[in-house]
This record gives sequence, structure tokens and C-alpha cells, in this order.
Amino acid sequence: MIAMELLSFWLVLFLFTTAISTETTNETLITRIAFGSCANQSAPQPIWDAINKFDPQVFVWLGDNIYGDIRKPNRVFGKERTIGPWRNSPRFVPSSEEEMKLRYAKAKANPGYSRLQRKTKVIGTWDDHDYGLNDAGKEFDRKVINQKLMLDFLDEPLDSPRRKQAGVYASYTFGPANRNVKVIVLDTRYHRDPLRSDGSFLGDTQWEWLEKELRGPRSEITIIASSVQVISNLSATTGPLFYMESWGRFPKERKRLFRLIQDTKRNGLVFISGDVHFGEITRYDCAVGYPLYDVTSSG
Repeated sequence: MIAMELLSFWLVLFLFTTAISTETTNETLITRIAFGSCANQSAPQPIWDAINKFDPQVFVWLGDNIYGDIRKPNRVFGKERTIGPWRNSPRFVPSSEEEMKLRYAKAKANPGYSRLQRKTKVIGTWDDHDYGLNDAGKEFDRKVINQKLMLDFLDEPLDSPRRKQAGVYASYTFGPANRNVKVIVLDTRYHRDPLRSDGSFLGDTQWEWLEKELRGPRSEITIIASSVQVISNLSATTGPLFYMESWGRFPKERKRLFRLIQDTKRNGLVFISGDVHFGEITRYDCAVGYPLYDVTSSG
């Protein structure tokens, strides 16, 4: 059984018939997983109380784990005009390395999150604001140092392969062999071509790695964590009113993803995603021979 509960800002996913783990650790049957995104370190975060009460064994960050860039004020009239056809100034600018460190430290010091981290395995990826700049992709020139800062926030071991590769993608396998779950964490920023292009979402190296992971040992359930929505084209909540980043902006790449899932005969696969500042569950029946679900949790 898979049960889901919406908790104000975040969505918590319960898996009662499977197991979860990281990098293939122990064989403890894990029955509680939580995940979320978009946690402004300067805003109240009462949701940690509910998450700690739920007592997850694994927590997955889906990006915007902090807000590291700086929003500039919108000025419709005047020198900085950032909306309409006169949009000639960026809405966000990057923070310095020292400021990023301070923001991560503030997030980590949150009493609720600190309590969770002491007892729960925490894994995850980043999205644009902790990557360093709103809507940024491979062109962002501070991604190398910001990767180090994000992995420091996750307490990634100093000898981890993630500290040596270009991007924060990773794979984890949890639980006993007959009830294990594979969690694939994607990086949708480091190698992403510009929006409104027909380019790559993951980059060649990450695509090769993803194919290897999906063709690897079987698992009862496979969870693919993407910082942005996979299935949704235009959100059911916002419709066509707002521009949203998603896999739908790169249709050839999304078709490639669905084809890879189908070709590798990976059953029991579900996506989890963040970014859009609300919770949503989307379903697609025509991709791989069974319904695909994308469960979005975003504060």
C-alpha cells in the first residue's frame, strides 16, 4: 500500500510495503519516507514538527533547500523594468560564497530540522535557488563551488564520488533484497541547456549514468527524484497563467526518459518533484505501459 498525506507546505510519502536505503547500506525494512522542497531559511518552518512526529527513516530534499540568490525589486517604470516587453534587468542575482555559507548554516540550525537530521537519513538534490540563481542551468559560473556547499549541507562524506563529479546526481538502494527500493536522485541544473531550447536536460554523462542505473539490478520500487516536475506540462493549479520550469519544457528529453523506463522494463516506478510551491499528484497512462505518477511537494 502507498498512502500519502498532505502536510500544509510539504508532502510526505509513506511506503508501507517496501524498504529504502542509501548507496546500499543495511537491510533494515524502512516504512516511512518524507520529502520536500522550497524551504526558505528566513521564513518560519513549523512543518518540521509534523515531519518529526511522523518520524521518517529517510528524508529526501528535492531542491531549493535554501534560497541562496537575492531577489531584486520589481520596478515597472524606471531604470530597472523587469516585467513586460521591457524586461531588461534580472530579477535575481547570485550571493557571495560567504553569504551562501551563512544561509546554509541558518537552515541547518533550524531546531526542527536539526532534530530530524540527528535521527534520519537525509539525502537529496538541488534546484535553482540553492544552485545559486533563479532558473539557471549549465551556464551558471558558480556551480562548482556551490556544489561543494550543498554537499556540505547534506553532510556528504569527503571521499564521496559526488564531490568529484560534475553534478550532484546519486543513487541509493535501501532494504532487504526481496523488498528493496532504489532512489535515483537527478541533477536538473548542472548540465541543463538554456530554456526554450531543444537541448539537453541532464547532459550526456548523466544520461549514460541514468541508463546504467535503470538497467542495473531489479528493485521492487524505483523512485526518481527530480527537482522539477516530470509529468505536468502546465500545472493543474496554475494553468497557463504562470511560466513553470519542468521536463515538459524539453519534450524530446522527456520522451527519452519515458522510452528508457520502458526499454529497461523498470516496473513500479514513481517520480517525486518540487519547485512549484504547492503539492500536486499527476498521472500519465500512456508512457511506459503502466500508470506513471509524479508526486510534487513544494513549500
